[in-house]
Amino acid sequence: MGLPQPVITRQMVLSELIKAGINKEIAEDLSYRYYKNELTHKDIEYLKENFDIKLEKVQDSLKADIKASHTELDNKIDTKFTELDNKIDTKFTELDNKIDNVENNLNNKIENVRTELKSDIASVSNEVALVRKDM
Repeated sequence: MGLPQPVITRQMVLSELIKAGINKEIAEDLSYRYYKNELTHKDIEYLKENFDIKLEKVQDSLKADIKASHTELDNKIDTKFTELDNKIDTKFTELDNKIDNVENNLNNKIENVRTELKSDIASVSNEVALVRKDM
């Protein structure tokens, strides 16, 4: 035995046609003729055209939504890349500043050592000169 077929009522057909966007009066007529098994070829063509139009509208809407989402995602990605680039640039600038500070400190210390060495050399030279005089 086959599976029992579901019973489709006129009201079920009517509500589906209305849900699909068909005018209520036309939907009532079509559901009545469907229920009485009196749909004509022209009725079926009308339904096909109507559903094709609805399908095209849904497809266009989905395409637009997908494109908008794609654009939004691209913009978010671009924003994140820009933020990341800015953070990297900031860190490089901070690092360059720290390196410059260390270099300046080292140069100052080297200059101080050089000055101290010159002073020590001058002092030793004076002492050597004094020792030579005393000899």
